[in-house]
Amino acid sequence: MKKCKQLTVEICVGTSCHLLGSEDLFESLKRLPRKIQDAVDIQGVNCLQSCGKGPNVRINGLILTDVTPEQLLRVIETNFYCEKESI
Repeated sequence: MKKCKQLTVEICVGTSCHLLGSEDLFESLKRLPRKIQDAVDIQGVNCLQSCGKGPNVRINGLILTDVTPEQLLRVIETNFYCEKESI
């Protein structure tokens, strides 16, 4: 069985980020391939202390600002990988 890297994706749902499009980020995650969706822990968080630069996202501790749905999908797909199965 392949072991896949787990990603924690925290999307700010505070007022500023909500108005700047955080809901669009949640919607975009539905477009990820199923195996990636299963390995991503998606959470809504109240504030990432970067109000006005949103929508903001934290992925495994790294805060990204002014994130578009396309950027979010690209970052997740770039940082996701599974180990090759050993024989």
